[in-house]
Amino acid sequence: MTVDKEAQYDRQLRLWATSGQSNLESSHIALINVSATGCEVLKNLILPGIGKYTIIDDRVVTQEHLSSNFFLKLKDLGKKLASCVKTNLNELNADARGFAIEKSVEQVLEYDAEYKFWDQFHCVIVSNYTPKLQHLIDILWDKHIPLLIVNTVGFYGSLNLIANETTVIETHDPSKLFDLRIDQPWPELQQYADSFHLDELSDQDHAHVPYIVIFIKALQFWKLSHDGQPPLTYHEKKSFKNLIESMSRDITLETNFIEAVQSCHRAFQKTELPQSIKTLVESIDSKPLNDSTPLFWIYIAALRDFLKLNNNILPLPGKLPDMASDTKNYTTLANLYRDKALKDQILFTEQVYKILNRLGRARETITTESIATFCKNTQLLFVTTGTKDLINDSILTNLGSPSGLLESADTAAVASSPESDMISIYVAILTFNAYIEVNKVPPTIDDFYEFVSIYRSKILNPNSASAASSSSLTPSTPPKIHPSTLEVFKEILMHNSTNYPNLSSVMGGVASQEILKLTTAQYVPLDNLFIFDGIKSTSERFKIQ
Repeated sequence: MTVDKEAQYDRQLRLWATSGQSNLESSHIALINVSATGCEVLKNLILPGIGKYTIIDDRVVTQEHLSSNFFLKLKDLGKKLASCVKTNLNELNADARGFAIEKSVEQVLEYDAEYKFWDQFHCVIVSNYTPKLQHLIDILWDKHIPLLIVNTVGFYGSLNLIANETTVIETHDPSKLFDLRIDQPWPELQQYADSFHLDELSDQDHAHVPYIVIFIKALQFWKLSHDGQPPLTYHEKKSFKNLIESMSRDITLETNFIEAVQSCHRAFQKTELPQSIKTLVESIDSKPLNDSTPLFWIYIAALRDFLKLNNNILPLPGKLPDMASDTKNYTTLANLYRDKALKDQILFTEQVYKILNRLGRARETITTESIATFCKNTQLLFVTTGTKDLINDSILTNLGSPSGLLESADTAAVASSPESDMISIYVAILTFNAYIEVNKVPPTIDDFYEFVSIYRSKILNPNSASAASSSSLTPSTPPKIHPSTLEVFKEILMHNSTNYPNLSSVMGGVASQEILKLTTAQYVPLDNLFIFDGIKSTSERFKIQ
């Protein structure tokens, strides 16, 4: 990366470093359908330096497009939409390469019988209604290419992330703590702590003892009178803090002891295997490894073997917090942690190589950087599996029943909730797109009754519990839809635009953020449905199981 690029991308490099930026610059994103929201998504990817993007749309620019899309000019009227938007977006960043395909997704699918066209993309975005959506979902699902579906209708928005499996090593979880091994110091760290004889130090040296050493000594002393147990209860932890204060010669002046009292939570950390990582490691036994297994699962298998050789303790990240100490002591301590981390990385690498040799895969498929990154982040790995479903009972249950319908005629007896209100927005957006699929035009308030009919027939599954619950009712008394859901339907039909600039900006920002997570392979992505209510300025996440 050149100096100019480092200056240009300075802020984002602080978020995902050069490894994340390199992943971003090697990514290729596809946008299906030019909309104000879709262009906002691309804008937010082009500015940080996405490598390539391709726009797929066969329409021409109309007055409606000009009135809602910032990336179109008056001179573009009547020209091909995809090419015009691509030309204007290219002005944002010369590092990003844009392409335009002036065909509909239906034409692309028709002429690409083997669907190899999609292999070039790392992620695909669908903006608002598109035909053949389920067919596209099936293709990308089989190819393990993430698909994001972003919708905006009136003051409402939704985002679906459809991916078979998402794995993240660098989660940047804010709950991550420094792994200092104070309760289980390895031999070199214990030897270093034992080299300090606090009673024999001068006042100046005493005030520069790193608090890690203070903690190790204090814990050893504590365990002598507590059956080898660390402080566990609130009372014991308070007593331990008093012990730290008593070890100081002047608690009001010695900064290192003041820091030790303030950082006692680090002395109470227990070195153990987190349950989430234990479950993840155990799952590898049921996952067959072969020459096409993703590197993430190779690392998990190697971690399982590493734990067996390392007393069931994870690799040491090797990072130290800042602390009051003189340069010599802090440097010595930092080197101890770094050396231990490197030794753990070497042992872990040996386990990776053994697995690669067993599978007949080349060692060149891994790098020392990726090994180091994994070892530094083993405490907070993220894995989730997705679904191809846009709607199912796990979501409809939030509307009051697995079918999304109310069997009772007294709908007032069933109160709405924040969750059901958000799901009402989501099913309304799905129904909006289903209406366009049937009638080829967006619905208006005049189409309310047909809109409700399409909701029943296209969104609710007739083979689910709704069919059984309605079978006992006469045709003239169909199951009720909750009033709050009907109110959302009316709101969408009265404001049936898909290009309100404020909603497009918000949803474009949310969608592009998720794509950045996927392309940089950092931070925890959406799992797997996001709904936004622009009227109340609230949002919620759900997982479609």
